[in-house]
Amino acid sequence: MSRFWPRALGGLLSVVTLLVVAAPFGVSWYLDDLRRHVSGQRDTPVTRVDPADLRRWAETAGRLPERAAPVVVAYHDIRPHGDDPAATEPGGREHYVVTPEAFDAQLTALRTAGYRTISSAQYVDYLAGGTVPDRSVYLTFDDGTRGLWAYADPILERHHMVAASYLITGQVDTHRPYYLSWAEVTRMSRSGRWDFQAHTHDLHTRVQTAPGRLGSPLTHRRWEPATGAQESLADYQRRLTADFDAMFTAFDVHDLPRPRLFAYPFSEVGDATTDPEAAAFSRDLIAARFVGALTNKSLAPAPSSRRSAAEGQVERAEVYATTGAAELVSAVVERTALPAEVPDPFARAWDWRDQHGEPMTELSPLTAGRFTADSPRRAYGTLLAYASADWTGYTADATVRGLRADGGTVTLLVGVDGDATVSVRVTHGRVTLLRAGRVVAETALTPASTHRIAVTVRDGETVALVDGGPALRVATPTGPGATGGLAVAIDDAEGRPHPSVATLAVTAAG
Repeated sequence: MSRFWPRALGGLLSVVTLLVVAAPFGVSWYLDDLRRHVSGQRDTPVTRVDPADLRRWAETAGRLPERAAPVVVAYHDIRPHGDDPAATEPGGREHYVVTPEAFDAQLTALRTAGYRTISSAQYVDYLAGGTVPDRSVYLTFDDGTRGLWAYADPILERHHMVAASYLITGQVDTHRPYYLSWAEVTRMSRSGRWDFQAHTHDLHTRVQTAPGRLGSPLTHRRWEPATGAQESLADYQRRLTADFDAMFTAFDVHDLPRPRLFAYPFSEVGDATTDPEAAAFSRDLIAARFVGALTNKSLAPAPSSRRSAAEGQVERAEVYATTGAAELVSAVVERTALPAEVPDPFARAWDWRDQHGEPMTELSPLTAGRFTADSPRRAYGTLLAYASADWTGYTADATVRGLRADGGTVTLLVGVDGDATVSVRVTHGRVTLLRAGRVVAETALTPASTHRIAVTVRDGETVALVDGGPALRVATPTGPGATGGLAVAIDDAEGRPHPSVATLAVTAAG
């Protein structure tokens, strides 16, 4: 017994000595592992903003409705340009990288213009038919880059704002330090400032889809050069389903809530002409597994709206390295829903977009008959293309002039970009009502160079009156997909004095 205690004490001392010697190495290993998986955060200084800009944005806030459909904004990465060459994306897309200073100024501008931020859960609630929130933006970041943790997170905290990161789950913890680590994702999630949504597991790439053609493996079948054949539809469907399953598994394994929203890689929503079966399957799979899908490109304006929610696809305002704070505010304001009450639509040229979808710089092609050199036979403009997406229950009153017996037409289009678009075409002596390009009603007018047009849009019906004459009516679809605003089209032969619109007003229908 007397020999036992000395041996026991000796053994204990040996263990303690081993721990003392090993502790620095263990701590060093732990800290090194932590550095590899949780990078440091950078506290960037507050960006000084011109007081004149702050006053202008505050005035903008006063002109906007207090409640409106959330505007979705798309970022990619936040970090200094050239700060860390190792953090450059494989393939490199520096024009998507916003500096911390620019990001800070943009958030200041949005806050000054009266915009709040909302989470993905709040946005999902809106898409599902919930209450329209206070005027807000939904900040989204594609790809899941480390800059979100290192630079964007401290700036969000400074502004008391929230955002969502759309992860390529197969890339998390790879290509460090470009992508986030799962440890960083966990810390961001626990902060309450971030939630995480879907950007595929491993389909954010380009593959050969036909000889000499590249495309997204999400929306296209692969071309197999070895066999000289396209991937079978069944193999494509299995591949896509397996990718989505792996993505959902990654969220589950890392204790993240199941994603409810999806962002298309490269904004490729599928090409119905080159691979219609793949395009249809990808859209159906996304619709079945998500409440909504986001893209940065659309054939027609598709802002946050009941109309876009019904279609399951929303267009975002994309931010680039060159996007200034004022430019971002302008883009967000343009996409903020407005009521169908516009007493003077011709007051600002920038409220209109031309036939190519570009902002108009002058309105003389519509109001003075001065067609442009690149469009000598036609003038076209859409009023508030984004802000009017949910318009219904309104009347457009217009006075058109300069119509000639030998030609020239003025057309008012209502319900633009929705499922219930109706055209009211007026000539020197006739009015024609068209729906989906088909004549549904027409009548003769007393020939004149000037006519007064009133078009009333209601859910399920559009009614047109010209010069107070008999009403022309057409039944239209109902529901959220059947809404939309106003456009003007003027067509005429080249070299003639062209018709124009003398007055125009939009009011709520009585």
